[in-house]
Formats: sequence, structure tokens, C-alpha cells
Amino acid sequence: MVTIKFWGGLGVIGGSKIMVEDGGHRVLLDIGLDIPSGRDPFRLPVRTRPGRELADRLRLNTAPHIPGLFDPAALDPGSPLGEPTGETAVFVSHPHIDHCGLAGFVRDDVPVHAHTDAVDLLKALDATGSGLAGGDPDWRRLTDGQRTEVGPMQVECVAVDHDVPGASGYLVRTSAGTLAFTGDIRFHGHHPERAWEFVDRAADCDVLATEGTTLGWDMSGPLRDESDVERDFAAALEQTPGLVLLSAYPRDRDRVRAFTGIAEAAGRSIVWTEPVAAFLRLIGVDGVYSAAEVPLSDIRTAPGRYVVVPDPDDLPSLLDLPVGEGCPAAVFVHANGEPLGPFEPRWEPFTDWLKALDIPLRQIGCSGHASQDHLHRMLERMRPRVVFPIHTTAPTRLHPPLGITRVVAEYASRYDFAGGEAMG
Repeated sequence: MVTIKFWGGLGVIGGSKIMVEDGGHRVLLDIGLDIPSGRDPFRLPVRTRPGRELADRLRLNTAPHIPGLFDPAALDPGSPLGEPTGETAVFVSHPHIDHCGLAGFVRDDVPVHAHTDAVDLLKALDATGSGLAGGDPDWRRLTDGQRTEVGPMQVECVAVDHDVPGASGYLVRTSAGTLAFTGDIRFHGHHPERAWEFVDRAADCDVLATEGTTLGWDMSGPLRDESDVERDFAAALEQTPGLVLLSAYPRDRDRVRAFTGIAEAAGRSIVWTEPVAAFLRLIGVDGVYSAAEVPLSDIRTAPGRYVVVPDPDDLPSLLDLPVGEGCPAAVFVHANGEPLGPFEPRWEPFTDWLKALDIPLRQIGCSGHASQDHLHRMLERMRPRVVFPIHTTAPTRLHPPLGITRVVAEYASRYDFAGGEAMG
């Protein structure tokens, strides 16, 4: 029997881990770290202990107790989870911590796959001090359309659009049929054609496991896309006589490149922190300037010629910049960078500092996830037999067309390809 088991991504945004088992062979789709939330015992200011990152999480049940997956050196001595259990392979959908954050703890004899662009980004993060806990595994690089055999199963990598390079979905062909997994996907980004191509290649699959992030959001307003973000960034530069401060997500290479060009056209240079500048250069972004290359005196003399990306963990550094009383009017443009939002412990201090310095906050981002309407259009076009909505706080808001069975999965329960709970 072919079974599907969900080890994460249930009732929460992030933490995806889907195990497909066929004849004793296992495919794990994503190996995400459970992202911080109000219930996470490791949320800031708590930090994991070096060398105990996985073992401590397992003790508190904030990591999956999957036998035969993890390196015994990362487990408590004598842990039964360290015993090998059949042929296993891991396939990562994209380089976000909630999808790949536990990859550094996988045992050496379990191959870990990802799109080659995702691997390049993860290696650049590691080289600049922001790598995975446990270090990089021995990545197996994939390209769009590449197929990998895992026992009787065949896993195909399919490029999709998200807010990070190398985002992929997967088609897992088993002896019971085909399971499609979207990873994180959107249809309003820089490459919507990739997302719709995935939908067409997954057409009439037996099972779909899809992210449903936006199902739990208020989507009553118009859907913003990357053209809206770029327009609003250009407007902020034009309308601000003084310094523009920016919070942007460095892993979103397409947006960083667009912002760099917009700033240059407006006669400004974006100044990044040194580690971020080094990372951007490694992933192929041109025209990058670091704080070490642009004297602070130049920024103070001509604030209207710069966009500064401050360190979100060093708010007092804002006091060194030409902002506040006696300086030309400044603005802080937030474009999906850090701190991520009100759910983050760092958000309130961040907004308090802006208020104290009389810096207006302008939020201009757009989502990296499919809208509710696009999720439903995807189902209408793909027509899977069974759909499992995951990676969402509101899975019951996904209403599939007639003839498609929706299943709200339970943690570590086994399901068959008809959506029923598997016995044994």
C-alpha cells in the first residue's frame, strides 16, 4: 500500500513535511523547521543550544519523530530514531527555513535534493553566516523536469513561482497514482507562467497537497502584484526629499534587482549591511553597495542620494543616520523584509523606534503566496481526485469543485490515495 503522512504544516503557516511511502521506500517532501509562533517554546528571546538544536526540539515535540531520517549525532545517545529505516530521499521545495530548516540534521546516507538555484542560494547564505543549523547537507542538484527514482517511485522537479529563486513543486509517481505538491506557489509574481505550467503538468493527478497560506487572511482588498510594489517604491523615492530607509527580503532576488534599477533611475544607491551585500553578490545581483563602501559622512551630507537598509537587530544604529528633527523628511519603506510583521517579537520595538524618530512607515509589499481566488482556479484547472490543504491556519476555507475530495489531515496519521485513513 502507498501511504501519505503529514509531519508538519497542519493548522499553521510553514513547517511542511510530507512523507510518501511505497513498498518500504520513502520520499519526504520538505523538511521545514516549525516557524516561530505564539506557542513556540524557542521563540525569541530563547535560543537553541549549540549542538542540541534538534535533540532539544525533539524533547519538546517541536520537531518530527521520524525514524531513520536524522543523523544519530544530532540525537540523544541511543535514540531509536537513529536506526536506518529503508530507502529514504528528501526533496526540498525552496530555500525558506520553514521548508528546509531541518535539512542540516539529515543522516549522511539519505540524499537531500533541491533545485540547483535553491542550492546556490543556500550555499551563499552559509558562506555569509546565515546557513542552516547543522550545516548544509550534501545537496543533490535538480533542474526543471528532472526525474529521480526512489525505489518504485519517480519524483519530478517542476519549477514554480515564489518570492525566492529555485522554488519548485514536485510530482511523485507511485504504484497507487501521482501525488502533486505545490511547495509555496503564487500566480501574481515575476513568473506566473511557471506556476500555471506546474498546474498543467499536474493535471488529473490523484492527490494534491497544496499550500493554502492566504486562506486564513482577509483578502477583501485588491490583489497586489510585483508591478504594484515597484510602482510604490519608485513613488517613495520621488516623494521623499531625505533618506529612504528600506526593509526588503534579500532572498527575493528578482525584487532586489528591480529595486536596484529603480533606485539607480532615481539617482540613489541602495546601501546594504555588509553580510547582506556579500550574499547578494554571491547570488548574482549587480550594483550592490555595502555600508563599508559608502561613508556615513556621504549619507549625512546627501541623504536624498541614498536608500539605506539598516540591520533590524541594531535599531540604535538609526541614531547615526540623518533622520528626525533637523533633517530632510525621511521614510521607512517596508517591502516584506525583517522584521516580518506584527506577529514577530521584533515588530513592536521596530515601530516604537520609528515613532520616536518621527519616521513614517510605508508598507508596500505583496504576498509570496497564491491568493484564495487563484487557489480555487488552480483546483478547477488541475482537477485532482483528492486535495490536502496544508501550510494554512484555515484549511476548511478551501472549497474544491464537485468531484474533488478535500481532506484536512491530522498530524502523523497515514492516508491512502483515496484520502482515507490507512490501516496499520
